[in-house]
Amino acid sequence: MAASATRRLYESFPFPSPGADRPLIDVVGNELPLVVEGGLRDGWSVLDAGCGTGHTLIGLARAYPHVHFVGLEPSDASRDIARHLAERHGTTNVEIVDGAIPDTVIERRFEFIYSYGVVHHLPDPQAGLNWLGDHLAEDGLLHVWLYNAIGEAQRMRDRELVRLMAAHADGHGLDVVRALGFSLSLDAYGMPGAWAGTALDQAEQDVFDADAYLNPVVHTLRFGDLPELLDGVTDWVAADRVYGPHGAPYLDLSGTGGFPAQGPELLRPEDLFDDPGLRTRIGDLGNLDRLRAVELVLRPTGFRALAGRGGSLNRCSRRIAGNLLTGPAGRAQVP
Repeated sequence: MAASATRRLYESFPFPSPGADRPLIDVVGNELPLVVEGGLRDGWSVLDAGCGTGHTLIGLARAYPHVHFVGLEPSDASRDIARHLAERHGTTNVEIVDGAIPDTVIERRFEFIYSYGVVHHLPDPQAGLNWLGDHLAEDGLLHVWLYNAIGEAQRMRDRELVRLMAAHADGHGLDVVRALGFSLSLDAYGMPGAWAGTALDQAEQDVFDADAYLNPVVHTLRFGDLPELLDGVTDWVAADRVYGPHGAPYLDLSGTGGFPAQGPELLRPEDLFDDPGLRTRIGDLGNLDRLRAVELVLRPTGFRALAGRGGSLNRCSRRIAGNLLTGPAGRAQVP
C-alpha cells in the first residue's frame, strides 16, 4: 500500500524535473571518474534503479555513448518524460523499463548500478538492497545516495507535521506544505546552483517539496548502518561523500589525496578540528568511528557510498580503497 502511494505521488510530481524541456543533470557524469578510475568502461551495462524523469540517466548516456543504460522506473509520468528526454537529445543507448525494486524481474546483470534517493523510500530497504546485489555482475559496483539520520532530523519532524495536518485533506497535501511555510532549498543538500546548474522554477520547487514532505515512506540512515545492510549483498562497502548546508565534500579517510588544488572539496576527518590533540584522537579511530565523528560534527542531510563484488575494488580510485567500511572479505573495519 505504501509503495502504491509513493507511485501515485510521483505521477503527480514526476521527479526530479517535471518536463523534458528542463536541463539535463550532467554533474553525475562529471563526478564518476572521482569514484571509478577512468569512469564507466565502454561495453558496460549500467542500471539506474529508480531513474525518475531520466535527467541524470540521459546526461550519463550522453557522456558515455558506448555504455548501455537501463532506467528502471514505476511512474508512468516519469517514464514518459524520460523517453521524451532521450528522443529530444538523440540518445540511443538508453532503455527505459517499467518496474520498481525489489519486485521487477530483470534477467540480466550490470557492471555498474546506481540508485540515488530511492532505497530510503522503499518499505523494506533491505529487500531493495538485496535485489540490487542480485543484479550486480561478478565484479560489479553499486553506488547509492541515502538520507542521513542526523542532518535530516528537523525535516523528518516537519514531514510528520505535514502528514498529520494533511491526513484528512483533499488532494495531495502540497497546500498544507505551503500553509505551514515549508519549502526546502537544494542548499540543504550542498547544491546551491541546483542539480542542473540553474535555480529551480516553481514547478520544480513543487516537485522537490512534494518529495521532501509528502512521500509516505522515508527511512533515514547513517554510514554505520551499511555494513549490516550490505552484509552478504556485496563483498565490500566504502564511504564516498557527504551532502549538507556545509557543502558536499568527498571523503578521504586515509589521506590518499589525489585531487588537484582547484578540484572539488576533499575532507579528511582531521580537518574537523583545529586542536592538535583532537586531530590525533580522531586519527587513531577506525573508519566507522571516523565517519561517526564526521556525521556528528557536520550533520549531513545525505551521503553516498560505494559497494562491490569480486575484484571491483580494483576498478575504483585510491580514495575509495582508503574509505572501506567493510573489507573485501566483508569484515567491518574497526579499530
